[in-house]
Amino acid sequence: MTLIDEMLDQDDLTPSYTDPEDTNYSAVSTETVLNLDPAKPVTLSPHDSLQSAIDLMQKQHIGAIVVTEKNRPVGMFTERDVLLKVVGKVKSLKEAQLKDYMTSNPVCLHAYDKIAYALNQMTVGGFRHIPVIDKAGYLTGIISVRDIAEFVASLVPTEVYNIRPEPLRGGFMQVDGG
Repeated sequence: MTLIDEMLDQDDLTPSYTDPEDTNYSAVSTETVLNLDPAKPVTLSPHDSLQSAIDLMQKQHIGAIVVTEKNRPVGMFTERDVLLKVVGKVKSLKEAQLKDYMTSNPVCLHAYDKIAYALNQMTVGGFRHIPVIDKAGYLTGIISVRDIAEFVASLVPTEVYNIRPEPLRGGFMQVDGG
């Protein structure tokens, strides 16, 4: 056993995830994606135009569209795809098809996957949205980083909602109290 292995065995974070009394931290590793109340996804076909996808994203105020065939996710088209693959590169948004600009074979979650797993997939993959599918692979919802952030904030509402409007970024500016 190496020194690194010994240090990993004595990981200071382990008790936070295993202590059943510590609900604020263990909730992320015990609660499921279903607790995030996945939203109804906005979908298009791979053969739809980029123009229709961008118009829909603007109209619905959303950052991602799930591209489906027979109600199964085959791709994701996001704001990032618009910025990196479309802007300044596509001459006709009406003629370009979504299939040529989407991210194919998206990572998907199941409703009973743990929130910690969803967060892991988003962090490792650099995603802000992930489709949720059932056991047969049919699309049932979509979750976002915002959904997870709101869930985490709900675990510690006092700490989150009682932050002063002007945080002390430069230290104390005046003496308070008596």
